[in-house]
Amino acid sequence: MKKIFVAMLMGLFIFGGTASINVCSASGSQDIVQWYNQKSLMLESIGSTISVTKDFVAYLMDEGYAPRDIVMAGLLAGRLADQNPTINTHVNAINEILVKKTSSNTWQDIANDMGVDQDTYNQYASKANQIG
Repeated sequence: MKKIFVAMLMGLFIFGGTASINVCSASGSQDIVQWYNQKSLMLESIGSTISVTKDFVAYLMDEGYAPRDIVMAGLLAGRLADQNPTINTHVNAINEILVKKTSSNTWQDIANDMGVDQDTYNQYASKANQIG
């Protein structure tokens, strides 16, 4: 919260790759409130889609992950947690999957490695594209 306040005071908003308005062009506090409400709704939407809290989603976005990547990891994590009893929680599974995502390793590659069939992958990708 401190980072957000400081960024607004400076007239800049830097937030790990998330969709945001340019606070410099905000015509008043109402624009900032509207932006905050939209951001909160997006965090809630992602969180409910992948069964985690909006605070965890905000943390991942602060770490630089894009909304689409968070959704894909969350959807795949549900599958991974069911298949691998060594993964304690859904959150751990999401983190484990996000680490696998690199510029040379696509979501399709990760899904294939996990044994996800093409139809299921397409459903996950469609859901991720709707949100992120």
